[in-house]
Amino acid sequence: MAISGTKEWSVKSINCWLGCEHRCRYCYARANALRFGKIKSAGEWGTTYNRPARPPASAKRLHAGPVMFPSTHDITPENLDVCLLVLRTLLNAGNEVLLVTKPHAAIIKQLCVGCDRDRVQFRFTIGSLDAAESAYWEPFAPPPAERLYCLAYAHYHGFRTSVSAEPLLTADVGRLIDAVDPYVTAETGTIWLGAMNRIRQRVIEGTDEEEIERIERLQTPEAIRSIYEVLKDHPGIRWKESYKKSLGLDRPDRPGLDT
Repeated sequence: MAISGTKEWSVKSINCWLGCEHRCRYCYARANALRFGKIKSAGEWGTTYNRPARPPASAKRLHAGPVMFPSTHDITPENLDVCLLVLRTLLNAGNEVLLVTKPHAAIIKQLCVGCDRDRVQFRFTIGSLDAAESAYWEPFAPPPAERLYCLAYAHYHGFRTSVSAEPLLTADVGRLIDAVDPYVTAETGTIWLGAMNRIRQRVIEGTDEEEIERIERLQTPEAIRSIYEVLKDHPGIRWKESYKKSLGLDRPDRPGLDT
């Protein structure tokens, strides 16, 4: 069976918080919480539904491959203390951690002091350099300039760094790649491109129709093929499941092989 979602990057995903104050319009975790009755309305996500979850027992175990932390929420000023406890538990168990976040500068500075460079890789979500595009789709997440600063900061402090442009929010892909490329770890660092999945099912009610259509135009088979032809020879570019399916590329059959 072909691997998809977080399993492309990791053998296990760990989370410790319910809700997310970034409140991205396309959030799959919010859509699932609404679907399964954990929240009654999308507006609860990251507001009234925003609290610690029971730390998973699996955080104390050593896993046979990279562990993604977090995946259904982000690391924010409100939940930082809880996230730090879980991160330390993962590292104390000997795990390699892929830390995926829309980064806050103050948090990244703290993590760079307390984390093991050999066993933590940062993967920062930067889907656009346009502040307006990011602010619309990710209204309470840090702006692109802050995320780019965090990428450079972690890179200069000796951490392995990578970037996720999933979902890709901008048509100016070349500018985005040029901006992040110098701060992605040489030879082993990766820049991931992916679509906004199930956009019509997941985006929050009230999302502007013209913005939805703009994103849909960015991820037609023709648009994806055009991006691929320009970037296919770039050694650090990787394609998420959504792009692989559109392009007819092979997908891994075991978790954690695409890093």
